[in-house]
Amino acid sequence: MKKNCFIPTSILLTTCCLAAMTVFTGCKDSNGKDSETGILRPIAENITGKWNMEESHRKQDGKWVEDPIPDGEGHTYTLRTDGTALSAFTAPDGYTKLNLGEWKVDEATGKLTLGTMIVDVLSLDATSLVMGHDEARDSETGEIMEGEFRWTFARMDENQKTLAEQLVGKWILSKSYEKKGGEWVENSNGLPDEGWHLYRADATFTAYSRSGEHEFTSDTNWVVNCTTGEVRWTAENGQSSTADVTIESDGTLSVYYSNSFDPVTGQSVAGEYKDVMVRAQE
Repeated sequence: MKKNCFIPTSILLTTCCLAAMTVFTGCKDSNGKDSETGILRPIAENITGKWNMEESHRKQDGKWVEDPIPDGEGHTYTLRTDGTALSAFTAPDGYTKLNLGEWKVDEATGKLTLGTMIVDVLSLDATSLVMGHDEARDSETGEIMEGEFRWTFARMDENQKTLAEQLVGKWILSKSYEKKGGEWVENSNGLPDEGWHLYRADATFTAYSRSGEHEFTSDTNWVVNCTTGEVRWTAENGQSSTADVTIESDGTLSVYYSNSFDPVTGQSVAGEYKDVMVRAQE
C-alpha cells in the first residue's frame, strides 16, 4: 500500500518524539553556508518565507526511498518574521485546511520547532529546505510510524496565495442577489441590518447577522476546495453546510447558494442566490 509519511494537517498540532542529532560546528563559506552541513546560517534569518513540499522520502533497509506524494495532496509553510507559521495542507479530496502556530530555531542543534513538532534542518539554501524527523503519520490510516524520514521543500513566491489563504479575514455583507430569468437581480428581502463572515487562519469560522435587536452567531470550522471554490463549514456536532465562493477581480467575495430563508413564511426557498461581501478594513 502506498504511503505518504508526512501529514501536514497535524504538524502544528501533534507532539512527536525526537531523535538525537549530532551538533556540527563546521566552517562557513563566503555566502554564510556551513561547509559541512550545507546549511545557510543563521538558520532563522534564511528560513523565513514560503515553502512548498516537493518530495517525501523514508529510509528503508539503509537506503533512502521516495514516498510518492498522493495525487492532489499538497503542503506549504509560510514562516513569518513575527515568529508565526502558517501551514496549508491540501488533502487528496481537494480541500485545503489552514493551521496557525509558532516557529523558532535552535541554531546550535539545527532543530526547527513548528508549533508542537520539532524537526531537524538537514539542508537549507536560498531555494530549498530539507527537514528530517524520526516519526511520520500514514496519510491513509493515520498511523504514527517510527523510522527515518525527510521532506524536501522548494521556496515559492509569498504573494502566490491559494483561495484558502485569500479568504482569511473579515468580510462584510454588502448586497444579496437572486437569479431570475437568467439574470442576477438585487434582492433585499430578508437582508439583515448587519452581517459578516470571519475566516481565521486556524481553520475556525464565525458568521454573524443582526436584524433589529435580534442577533445570530455561528461558530464552525472551515475548509475550501481551492479548485472548485466550494467551502465546507462543519459544526462541533458534525453537521456541515457548503457554498461556492469566488474572489472577484474587484476584490469582493461572491458567495453562491441554493436555498434562502424567507422571513415572511419562515420557510427555506430553493433557487439561485448570491451574496456579495467586501473585505473589512484592517
